[in-house]
Amino acid sequence: MPRKLCEHCQRPLAVCICPYLVQLQAPCKLVILQHPSEQKQALATVPLLQLSISPLEVLVGEAFEHTDTVQALLKDPESCRVLFPTADSESWDLSAPNKLSDSISTLIVIDGTWRKAKRIWHMNPWLERLPCVHLSNVPATEYQIRSSTIKGGVSTLEAVMHGCHYISGHENYADLLKPFHAMIDMQIKKMGKEIFLAHYAQKED
Repeated sequence: MPRKLCEHCQRPLAVCICPYLVQLQAPCKLVILQHPSEQKQALATVPLLQLSISPLEVLVGEAFEHTDTVQALLKDPESCRVLFPTADSESWDLSAPNKLSDSISTLIVIDGTWRKAKRIWHMNPWLERLPCVHLSNVPATEYQIRSSTIKGGVSTLEAVMHGCHYISGHENYADLLKPFHAMIDMQIKKMGKEIFLAHYAQKED
């Protein structure tokens, strides 16, 4: 028998995160390029963003050039930023947030494992026509329940939060961590502390 889902957050009732959701206004439009495999991840963070911040649009696939959204963005490329590290990407130093909301209309974030994110990058050459940025002085990820081999890697939710902080010049987007932490805490409780410590807890060198 299928588990009953919350009508709003679409999570099983036992792990409903509705009490922790927030409603925030982003400093610019957020566009998420999501690899299809991420839709199958029960602990993905994009659904939390969809419920907590706007304006946000999620495009699912691997190639996006012919979508109406992308064609509209390419008409004004200088007002867009792609959050993806390249050889010449601009550094957004999180220790010194700027106020760019008057000059940036859209922030594009790729959602997927590092391998899948690179695949999306290479399958969408139009991205190279837009200014790219990368985050520096990034706090350690709090995504404790999904391992990554990328040093300094963060979840999509954290990347969006940091990007909004930098663009807006303030840290009013930390509330995005409320549903994020709730999801993590519920999953740790479900798996049990011993399993979590054995498989996910960071070990000292």
